[in-house]
Amino acid sequence: SSGINAEYGVSPHRITRPWQGETSPQTQDFKKTTSYLSPGATRSNGSTNPHYTSTYVFRNDFPCLLPPTGTEVPDEEGEELFQSRGAEGDCFVVCFSPDSDRPLPLLSVEEIVGVVGEWIRMTTELQHYTYTQVFENKGAMVGCSNAHPHGQIWACSFLPYLVQQEDHFQREYYGRKGSRLLWDYLQKELQKRDRIVEEGESWVAMVPFWAKWPFELLVLPKRDNVRRLRDLTSDEIADLARTMKRYLTRYDNLFSCSFPYSMGWHEAPNGPDNMDHWTLHAHYYPPLLRSATVKKHIAGFEMLAECQRDLTAESAAERLRAADPENHFST
Repeated sequence: SSGINAEYGVSPHRITRPWQGETSPQTQDFKKTTSYLSPGATRSNGSTNPHYTSTYVFRNDFPCLLPPTGTEVPDEEGEELFQSRGAEGDCFVVCFSPDSDRPLPLLSVEEIVGVVGEWIRMTTELQHYTYTQVFENKGAMVGCSNAHPHGQIWACSFLPYLVQQEDHFQREYYGRKGSRLLWDYLQKELQKRDRIVEEGESWVAMVPFWAKWPFELLVLPKRDNVRRLRDLTSDEIADLARTMKRYLTRYDNLFSCSFPYSMGWHEAPNGPDNMDHWTLHAHYYPPLLRSATVKKHIAGFEMLAECQRDLTAESAAERLRAADPENHFST
């Protein structure tokens, strides 16, 4: 998806070069804290959270997108090089649990099922928007502004650029082959198996062939023709929770830290258009490269010319498979 029709350099010999550059602070140590997201807390806008005991969803107090206002953003008439248009939407925060010291890998499978259930409920309620993005930024290293484990959901009146790209390539492939691109890709990976990290009854997590980030993961359903989160069966939801807990535990155990990442679900856009070419999937983009404090930097040649990997996708998958999926280092 993120790497379809793109070229990346792979230079695994560079992983041994001496590093005297930036090191980042150790990520959070699973401590109990009180914040604006805590049960019963008063948020910065004066609203008070209920004393919630499970996953809690509320409208973002500082949304990037606003519901329709009736005001249009004017275009600059006659300008090809300066174009703008209005964007509308709705933004929500998803607190995974009332506990600030328990990110997703430390929740029970049943609690993760509750999180997935809220993702499904919200994306279903917001399907009158063109697209809905479910995502999580975990850790200060990727810009998370509050340590209480949480994610977000943004509903958009437009189709975001990266999703446009995925839509284009999946549609083009389906038109040529008559089968779904990511489904065909999954079958090849299941045959090769050297990039697979975790496999459940209904889900597979792998380091994709086109991975840009060192320990990037792609998560795919094992049933064909699953386009959106709301298409999942109860058995698939339960297995997603089990599989997610295992690969996220591997992440944390890799460097014995709360492994930072940005992740998100990509599902078929809403609306009347035929979406038979789409496959639901999740991306995980973690920045860590060598240790809990040394991250990959996208800079220089990679920013200006072409992305480059410091280890192969196969070796990254091997290292993740070697990490314990059941016993979290903090327990």
